Amino acid sequence: MSDDTLLAPTLFDLLCRSWTLPGTVSQAVYNAEETAVAFAAEGVLGIASLADPERPETRMRTAADTGRHTILPRERPVRPLERVEHVCGPVAPYGGRSFLTGSARGGLVTVTPRGQAVRLRIALPDGVAALARDPASEAMAVGSGTRVLLLPPGAPEEPEALEIGEPVTALAYAPDGAQLAVGHALGVSFVAEGRVGGGVALESAPRHLSYSPDGRHLACGLAEPGFALVEPATLAGELVQDYPTLVEAFAWSEAGAALATSGAFRTVAWALAEDGLGDALEAGRNGLVIVERVAASPDRPLIASGYANGLVCIAEIGRGDEMMLRAGGGAVSALAWARDGTHMAFGDAAGQAALAAFPRTLFK
Repeated sequence: MSDDTLLAPTLFDLLCRSWTLPGTVSQAVYNAEETAVAFAAEGVLGIASLADPERPETRMRTAADTGRHTILPRERPVRPLERVEHVCGPVAPYGGRSFLTGSARGGLVTVTPRGQAVRLRIALPDGVAALARDPASEAMAVGSGTRVLLLPPGAPEEPEALEIGEPVTALAYAPDGAQLAVGHALGVSFVAEGRVGGGVALESAPRHLSYSPDGRHLACGLAEPGFALVEPATLAGELVQDYPTLVEAFAWSEAGAALATSGAFRTVAWALAEDGLGDALEAGRNGLVIVERVAASPDRPLIASGYANGLVCIAEIGRGDEMMLRAGGGAVSALAWARDGTHMAFGDAAGQAALAAFPRTLFK
C-alpha cells in the first residue's frame, strides 16, 4: 500500500473540481446566467458547467451522536472541460449563456457552454484589447486600438465606434450601465449616452478597472505598483502607493463595506468611507508571499486570496483567521466568486483550473 492511500483528502479534494489547461489561466469568467464558467488559457477556452451531480451537499453526512458534518470523497471522475481552440484575448459574458472573446484568426467569436464557437462578422484590424458587458442590458463594449465599439444586443456587423485618441487598455461599466469607463495611455475617460465626456489624467495607464457596487468610485489598477481611486461624479482621484508589486485585482465587499486588493504580502483592505477609503482592516494573516488575486463573497463579509506560491485562503474581513482551500501549486492568476455565493473559480500559472462548490453550512 502506498503512502498516498493513507492521506486524508484535503478541503480542495472535497470541495473542488479541477482540470489542466495549456499555460497560465488568465481569467475565470461566469456566463450571465451563472450556469457555466470559462477559463481562459493560452489559445484555449475551457468551459465547465456549475451543475455537478456529486456536489458536496450530496456527499455530506451528519454523525447521529455529535452532529458533526463530514464530506465523503467523490466516487466518479470529474467530467472534462469543453474546450475551444484558436481563441485569444479577454473574455466576457455574452447574452444569457454564452461568452465573447477574441479569435486567433482576427475579430470576435461567441462561445456557448457546450463549446460551440461562432465568429462575428465585425472587422477588428487592431485586435481585442478589452471587453465589458453592460450589467443593465446585453450590450457589449469592445476596446480595439484607439476605438471603443458599442455592440447592442444582436451584435450588428457595423457597431457604433467611438474614437478615444489613445490605445484602449481597459473597460468597465458602472453597475447601473449608465456610464462606461475607458482606460487608455493617459488615464481614464468616461462615456455616457454614446458620447465621450470628461476624464481623469493618471501617471500610468490603467491595466484594469473596477467600479464599486454603488458606482461612486472606480478603482484603477496601474502599470506600476499601486492604484488610483477615482470618483466619476467629480473626476477627483487619489493615488494609493507603497505596494511592492502591481495591484492585479480588486474585491469590493458589500457585506463587509470594504475594498480589498492584491499586490502586497497580505490582503490589503480598507473600510469604505463617504469620501473614499477609511481605516485599514484585517483580512487574513501577514506573510512572506505576494497576494496575486482577491475576490469578495457576494453575500458574506469574506475575502478569498490567491498567492504567488499557489495558496488559496478565505478570511473574514476584520479578522486574521483564515480557511485554507488550497495549500500550494502554481501562482494564482485568476480568481472569481460567483454571485450565488456557493461557487468560486480559480486558475494558476501552471495551467490548473478549479471550481469550488461551498455547502451553505460551511460559512456560519
